[in-house]
Amino acid sequence: MALVLIAQSVMAQGNLGQSGANFLEIGVTPRGQALGGAVTAIASGASGLYWNPAGAVNTQGMEAAIAHTDWFMDTKLLYGAVVKALGPNTAVGVSLTSFYMDDMEITTVDQSEGTGQFFSAGDMALGLSFAQKLTSRFTFGATVKWVREEIWNETAQQAAVDIGSLYNTDFLNLRIGMAVRNFGGKLKMSGDDIDARIDEETGREQENNPRIERLSPEYRMPQVFQLGVAFEPKDFGENHLTVLADVIVPSDAEEQVVVGLEYDFQGLAYLRGGYRVQSDLGHWSMGGGVRLSTNGVAAMLDYAFSSRGVLGNVHQFGFAFSL
Repeated sequence: MALVLIAQSVMAQGNLGQSGANFLEIGVTPRGQALGGAVTAIASGASGLYWNPAGAVNTQGMEAAIAHTDWFMDTKLLYGAVVKALGPNTAVGVSLTSFYMDDMEITTVDQSEGTGQFFSAGDMALGLSFAQKLTSRFTFGATVKWVREEIWNETAQQAAVDIGSLYNTDFLNLRIGMAVRNFGGKLKMSGDDIDARIDEETGREQENNPRIERLSPEYRMPQVFQLGVAFEPKDFGENHLTVLADVIVPSDAEEQVVVGLEYDFQGLAYLRGGYRVQSDLGHWSMGGGVRLSTNGVAAMLDYAFSSRGVLGNVHQFGFAFSL
C-alpha cells in the first residue's frame, strides 16, 4: 500500500523538465541498459540495486558489481555495489554512484579564452539497501541514499528513498516488479559564491528583490515510478528466453513503454535487446554477457550499446562476481 501511495505521488508531480540531479535517471548497469530499462521484474543481486532493491534478496552468499558508462560530452558514470545474503530470505547491500567529468577552465567576459584557473563538477549517491522475502512469492526492498551535487564552491545534498517489490508466479515463470526511485525532499545549492551574491543583493536594500530568490532556488529530484513484467513464453530446456515489458513514469518527462528480450544460453552466455517505444532520443539498445565459474567464484562480464539519437551512442561495461 505504501508503494502505491508513493507511486501516485510521483505520477501527480507533472513537472516536465523541472528536476535536478538527473544523473539518477541514467541506468547504471549494462544488463539494464541493453534491455532499454525493462528490468524491474528481473533485477537481482548487486547489479540490480539501482533498478529494484527487492532483487537483492536473490543473492547467495556475497556479490559485488562495478560498471562504467561513457556518457555524453565527455562525462562518465561509475557504479559500484556489494550485496550480502543474511539468510535465504534477507539481504543487505551498499552502493555508490558517481557522475564526473574532467576539470574545466574558468572563463570571464574579459578572458574568454580562459583564466588559467580550473573548477570541478560532479554528483554522487551513496545508498544502503535492505531486502526481505515476506512470503514464498513476494519480496520487498528499500534503499536509503544520500544524494550530493557539486559545482565549483557550491553544493547541494539531500536524502532520498528507493522502494521496490517483486512477485513471482508459476505461470510461464511470470514475475512482476514495481519500483519507486528517488523519492525525497528538494535540493538547494549553497556555498561561498552564492552567499557573496546574496549579500551583494541584500546590500541594495531593494524591497522584495527578486534576484535573491533566483540565486538559490530549490529543485526536485527526478522521481520515477516503474512497473514491469517478465515471463518465459516457451520451455527451451537448459536455455531460457525471457520477454520483458516495463512502463516508466518519471516526474519530469513523458511516460515511456519499454520492451526487451534476454536469451540465456545454458547460463554461460547472454544476448539482450531493448526498444523504447516513446523516446525522443533513440529507441534501440542491445548487449550481451558471458559468465565464467571456477573454484566457487562466478564472474560476469557485460556490455551494452544504446543509441541516443542526435546525442550519439552510449557504451557501457560491467563486471560482477559472486562468492
